[in-house]
Amino acid sequence: MSVAAHKQITAIHKNDPEWIIRLWLAIHGGDPAPEVTARAVDAAAVAAIKSLSTYLDPAKQKAINAALH
Repeated sequence: MSVAAHKQITAIHKNDPEWIIRLWLAIHGGDPAPEVTARAVDAAAVAAIKSLSTYLDPAKQKAINAALH
């Protein structure tokens, strides 16, 4: 059995959190994709941070939730 060669991927954009959130919204936001506004990006980022904070200890989770409000 031969092993297939992997093609190197060259990114032409910066992989920052905003880009990832915009990509996710473009993929999962509906058909056609809705216009992605700064407010939608902020809301998605807050939701992701809140969701991830549940894996932290309660004091840190409380601090993050307080900072987001």
